[in-house]
Amino acid sequence: MKLINNFFSIVMLIVLISTAAQAQTINLPKESKFKFGDDPAWANPAFNDIDWSNQLLAKSFRKDSSYAWYRIRIIIPSSMKTTAGKGIKLSLGKIDDVDQTYFNGNLIGESGSFPPNYITQWEKQRVYIIPETAVQWDKENLIAVRIYNLIGGMGMWEGPYNFEPLGWKDEVSFKIDFIETPNKGFATKISFTNKIDNAFNGTIKYWISNKANKDILFSETRPIQLPAKSGSEAVVVFSNYLSEKENVFHIGYQINDNNSSLFVKNEQLFIATSNLSIPFSGEVKPLVKDKIPGHFNALAFRDQQFKGYLNTRFNQNLDKRLLNVDEFGLMGSYLNRPGIHPWAGEHVGKYLETACNVWKLTHNMSLKKQMDRMMYELINTQLDDGYLGTYMPDQYWTSWDVWSHKYNLHGLLAYYSATGYKPALEACKKMGDLLCRTFGKNAGQKDIILAGEHMGMAATSVLDAMVELYKYTGDKKYLDFCYYIIDAWEQPNGPKVISTILATGKVKKVGNGKAYEMLSNYVGLIKLYQITGDKKFFKATEMAWQDVVHTQLYITGTSSSHEYFQDDEYLPASKTDNMGEGCVTATWVQLNQNLFAITGDVKYLNQLEKSVYNHLLAAENPQTGCVSYYTPLMNKKPYTCYITCCQSSVPRGIALIPGFTFGNINNIPTVLFYEPAVYNDRVITATKNNMEVVFKLEGNFPESGKFVLSVTGSKAAIFTMALRVPDWCTNYTAKAGGKLYKGTPDQFVTINKSWKPGEKIMISFDMPVINIAGGKSYPSQMAFQRGPQILALDKSLNTENVNELISNSKAGIVISSSILKNESKILPGNWVGKQAYSVDILNKSEKIVLVPFAEASQTGGDMSVWLPLKIKNKK
Repeated sequence: MKLINNFFSIVMLIVLISTAAQAQTINLPKESKFKFGDDPAWANPAFNDIDWSNQLLAKSFRKDSSYAWYRIRIIIPSSMKTTAGKGIKLSLGKIDDVDQTYFNGNLIGESGSFPPNYITQWEKQRVYIIPETAVQWDKENLIAVRIYNLIGGMGMWEGPYNFEPLGWKDEVSFKIDFIETPNKGFATKISFTNKIDNAFNGTIKYWISNKANKDILFSETRPIQLPAKSGSEAVVVFSNYLSEKENVFHIGYQINDNNSSLFVKNEQLFIATSNLSIPFSGEVKPLVKDKIPGHFNALAFRDQQFKGYLNTRFNQNLDKRLLNVDEFGLMGSYLNRPGIHPWAGEHVGKYLETACNVWKLTHNMSLKKQMDRMMYELINTQLDDGYLGTYMPDQYWTSWDVWSHKYNLHGLLAYYSATGYKPALEACKKMGDLLCRTFGKNAGQKDIILAGEHMGMAATSVLDAMVELYKYTGDKKYLDFCYYIIDAWEQPNGPKVISTILATGKVKKVGNGKAYEMLSNYVGLIKLYQITGDKKFFKATEMAWQDVVHTQLYITGTSSSHEYFQDDEYLPASKTDNMGEGCVTATWVQLNQNLFAITGDVKYLNQLEKSVYNHLLAAENPQTGCVSYYTPLMNKKPYTCYITCCQSSVPRGIALIPGFTFGNINNIPTVLFYEPAVYNDRVITATKNNMEVVFKLEGNFPESGKFVLSVTGSKAAIFTMALRVPDWCTNYTAKAGGKLYKGTPDQFVTINKSWKPGEKIMISFDMPVINIAGGKSYPSQMAFQRGPQILALDKSLNTENVNELISNSKAGIVISSSILKNESKILPGNWVGKQAYSVDILNKSEKIVLVPFAEASQTGGDMSVWLPLKIKNKK
């Protein structure tokens, strides 16, 4: 038998509570009274707030260094009284950054710490207990929430928002598993764990209905008993159910307590996939040709085999992240609507796009089975009208609903293009048709700007996916929808994605300055430029790119602090600065990849190399596959393994890398990254023949700058190939056929000759150490760059004396020089990576050990990129 969908109990508990019977769980009003400022009197129920504004819950806004209050009125029915008098559980979701919560004027809970000892708790779920003695039963009660925000987003930004009586549901955890059995059967198992020393006795009513959830196919009732001991367990397995035809079901159950009226009722989709077999029909190319042909064409992923450093990280991304992904964490919010949080729907689409790219490179069969299963489950949760989000009907097209559809379009289009499976494309067309019917300027249609966060930039970023849908279908209505989005940007309530950047040249002034969503819009805009040829689209994107590079970019190839673009050259980098959001890094990679493909301009490739070898790889722990939502340059990287937007985005970014390591620039095969690899390409010979050529690059990059490139065709032939000369290198040479070619940084070495099968090119370049000044945010400090890599001090690899010197230095520690010594022998046995270097502290028998920032903190050590150092005799 095969055990599938092994849900974590905490995830399942959240889902169950959110779908408990309405008589037990009551949602808070969607709207609250709201006011900026701070006054203790605002906690008093008698205070008159009639002149306050109204504020929707689950909305984020930006106002730095500010206090604000919410006042929410609720009526708690006396039916919620319990004989044990345990109280009422109040769920307030996540609050950015700090809160104190009052009930009828009395403090019932707080999270974080207000100034002057400010501590943020922006990601913490607020769950507070209201004593039953404080409740005015069947009358109006007041919840007053005092909040403070230092910088970035602010507010009660994510639910759930509800209240319910405390009872056995808080004392017993449970999870559900499905066991697929032979002959297309399955059985359902529910496991219980007692969290306290009270006994639990109850019953479980279980039922199976068809996909339409109209006909009950099977039902059964079983008892459940838990001894009065914390940690005691019980398991209930229901009878095996066989179905010859159907494989999509609704599973429902109600758990009743024999000693109270409290119960849990839950229904969800179950999709049997153990016998799923989806054939590979071949990769599919777009139907619509670009009006602006690309100058760079990447080599197909299937024609690349990586051997070195990046291959290690690719394997880690596959084995540690993708194959270990929490499948229910990706799909649970579709199988059991509504979703557990507003953007829960984005993850499965991101996963599918990532998995498809990785599968095209590796053809790993375990990954293929997994992505087949996820795709099949996703398209079977689509409603008849095309809706494929995680919201309930009364919340359709609010908050992050369009955003989730965007990522489902990306994921399913990626699956279709990788495998040729047409039902994935049909699901995309149904989504696209629904979006075209729902949004527009005609009577009865909605305004897309009002359908998403951040001045509509979240919703309008669907532009990217709709361009792709047009390219794969040729249906002009999808292109028309793209132009509708362009017009919507310039509405009075729009973010002015084009006009503001053209007028000011400053990304911070576009919309509300939210980095991830804005960059996503520019990715869509540059794709629209390529398909239409409208030069204004390219100009706007290029101006945004220029501003990011010159005023917003960290030395590690990322941007944003607290998720927003900041003042020019203000680049704070500590853990509390919430810098380098993983989603921003991945989207910055996407933008540069598209710009490079269109133009072939190496300046975009330089940015790709900087991001890849630094911030992108740094965001995924090479030992565990866990991901840091924000990846600071200072302090410890906060890796976590649960699913968030960045935990989905960073693997997606890593999976894009083979798209720009080698390819053809203006039909000339070109080495771009110096990673050991084998590339199977086709070249045009001097006699106009199309010939297969294998390029095999051997070396030890990024440790060394010496390589051997073997060029092997089926026979001798004359053709041209090129080698990129990195902008950070010196003394670049390439020797082929007895001729020496010298390279200029940031240019290409072009070699046109008659190539014999197996002929070799000897490539060599130096990777000098560059000292980078700390700028406005870190004056009197410096960082080290070697080749494309930024280096960092990892405290776990340095002595206590060195760590104390670095932590306590005010005047600056003098080092003898910036020449690096190889210290790879000191790396621990479990360390992923082979690079470690040191510099000597002047007049002390101590050395500072540095490793690539992409590898620092992998064992939990604190680290520092910016260091209080001075070089002897250097001004």
